[in-house]
Amino acid sequence: MTKTEYLDRLAAILKKNQIPDAEDILAEYEQHFAFKLADGYSEEEAAARLGAPELLAVQFEKRETHTGNAALTRLGLVFADFSFGLALVLLAAFGIVLIALSLACAAAAICLITGLNIAGLIPSMPYGCAVVMGLALLGLAVLTAVGCVYYFAFIRQLIRSFGRFRHNALASVSGKAALPPLPVRALLSVRANRRLRAVALIALAVFAICFVLGYIAAALSAGQLSFWHAWGWFQA
Repeated sequence: MTKTEYLDRLAAILKKNQIPDAEDILAEYEQHFAFKLADGYSEEEAAARLGAPELLAVQFEKRETHTGNAALTRLGLVFADFSFGLALVLLAAFGIVLIALSLACAAAAICLITGLNIAGLIPSMPYGCAVVMGLALLGLAVLTAVGCVYYFAFIRQLIRSFGRFRHNALASVSGKAALPPLPVRALLSVRANRRLRAVALIALAVFAICFVLGYIAAALSAGQLSFWHAWGWFQA
């Protein structure tokens, strides 16, 4: 059955069985369909993997609360929250480094292409070599920017996945039904994935080609492979 047919049938069963929070449950499974469709599954395949709506609705019926391990579970979640928070800070810090790298490459590319040299930060080289190297850095800046998009989409999904893990951990000791686990990988729409991958491939090609051409041009211009020595880049 299609997504609409499946969710309508599930909604009718939840309403008939007077399941609380039916709207939230339906929203979660609508999102589950969206994830499966983004992975390339058809609506019928996603519905088949969930199983019959009648069987799915059974897990949301009121169950006996299990309080024996509730305190231990909550204590464990406190440590999990602390550890996850530390990991999230480190991940965010690395993301900031990626953003800084992308911006630095873009700024250096603009300086090389336009001949702008602020405070003498750009080493001297023939303008033709500078333009080619600038294009290489521009490709690297775009490639890194695409990486940032995927990286922060991964962090966002990681937070959501951890939140679902906490919900299900508490549900296991409170008599509530567990919701479907969320994947950890970055989830973007099919169109966004296609566009980002195309941009990344073009940027990678520009970077690789221009870097090789720039190196060859610089070596020929300087008359030696280690052109940076000929141009005195690292001399005090």
